[in-house]
Amino acid sequence: MRLEKIYLPIKKELDRIENELRSQLLSSEDKFILKVNEYLLDNVGKRLRPSLVLLCAKTNNHWDEKAIPVAAALELIHTASLVHDDVLDEATLRRKRVTINARWGNEPAILTGDYLYFKAFSILSQLEVARISAIVSFAAEMMCEGEIIQTCKTFQPDLSEEDYLEIIKKKTACLIAASCEVGAVLSGSSPRIQESLAQYGLNFGIAFQIIDDCLDLVSPPDKMGKSTYKDMEQGKMTLPLIYLARELSKENGQKIRGLFEKNREEIINLLKDYGAIEYSWQKAKEYLDRAKDHLEALGNFETREALYLLGDYLLESLTPDLANHQIVSILNSS
Repeated sequence: MRLEKIYLPIKKELDRIENELRSQLLSSEDKFILKVNEYLLDNVGKRLRPSLVLLCAKTNNHWDEKAIPVAAALELIHTASLVHDDVLDEATLRRKRVTINARWGNEPAILTGDYLYFKAFSILSQLEVARISAIVSFAAEMMCEGEIIQTCKTFQPDLSEEDYLEIIKKKTACLIAASCEVGAVLSGSSPRIQESLAQYGLNFGIAFQIIDDCLDLVSPPDKMGKSTYKDMEQGKMTLPLIYLARELSKENGQKIRGLFEKNREEIINLLKDYGAIEYSWQKAKEYLDRAKDHLEALGNFETREALYLLGDYLLESLTPDLANHQIVSILNSS
């Protein structure tokens, strides 16, 4: 399944968002800022969040032109968070290109992230839609809160699954939920539909982060297009590691203490032996199923189908990376 096919109902609008992003980021008169922003614009990702804004903005067979700048603002916030994440993770690769911090240093990278955040909120403030500004501001606040909590809980092998889920809900899922909710608000949909789409985004976002955390452990950088195994190196307890630590502690409480001292090959072998990736993959699938359940209330079949297929894409496009490691291939048996 190709992402381009899923995005067909919003292809024209996505092209307009690219133009909007270029217009916003190439408006500076400073040569260095222009150079960095051009570098960012040339390194395009999946555009998941703006696509969710657009798809949800079409759920009521109504179109509001504000969806274009709102979607662009959501993408800028996401990009800002990635730039900051790369500094925190000391990452050198993002989308198969050298990161901002690796190329120009941490200080320009941090300031670039700040610049993108303020640019996004400048766009939103000009629209004068208080509800949308409130939704996005809350999501950005939760993103920061999630990152702070995760940073304060590193090298804690006894971190609970519940704590982990709360962290990823805040740092990843809240912005995806906001993307869906603001789209629904712009569509003029009922409060019930707005809440359904927000819940779709929240559950989708949790699944997305679980899968990303699995791949960080087992996929090589050339497959992922970014630095991997950073979570383990920095003591971040993701779901596969939490499950592994829990299973190890059942056998021998002493084993858990040396978890962060093991090399990558040892960790991958343990993940295999204890079914930690398979457990995490199944959890991701459960959250995607929950996300899909919230789409039943939608009337627009084309939009509903695209949102439904995004969940399938998330699983199908990433399963081979995990299956190549002979760890899991749940889709083939479900």
